[in-house]
Amino acid sequence: MELLFLLMRLLHVVVGVFWAGTLIFVATFLMPSVRDAGPDGGKVMLALMRRGYMNVLPVVALVTLVSGFWLYWNLMQTVGPIWAASLSARIYGVGAVTALIGFGLGVFIMRPNALKLQAIMEALPKTPEGPARAALAADMTTPRAKMAATAPWVGGLLAVSTVCMALGRYV
Repeated sequence: MELLFLLMRLLHVVVGVFWAGTLIFVATFLMPSVRDAGPDGGKVMLALMRRGYMNVLPVVALVTLVSGFWLYWNLMQTVGPIWAASLSARIYGVGAVTALIGFGLGVFIMRPNALKLQAIMEALPKTPEGPARAALAADMTTPRAKMAATAPWVGGLLAVSTVCMALGRYV
């Protein structure tokens, strides 16, 4: 059982750092840089998505959440209700809630809009100049705006979650 606990903790920390770090980087540096780069920034995002970014990240997030809930449940089973009432358990709980909200925003807002953008960006070069191409380019506005508005929230929520996970053991 101890080996399983260590494996779950290792999974939780490593994939959690990847998930949170990636989203914080994307929200803070990548998306603003892509926006500043104009049409060339779209090429970078398209290349990133073609490498499976939008498929890998939800899996990483899910592994983080499942391993975290397993660790929480294991502590509840091992230590009991006294631990559940502790400040440590509450801080872990806040971290779990912020991670769940971040996951929901990422999966239900960011990912679908990123996939819409990917489809538009792949169709754009194949569309001849004219009204059809202009309409296609205009269709990028809404998904791009939704992603730009959501990314800082997800990054912030995951930052809070990371802080809670880092400090929860020591309070």
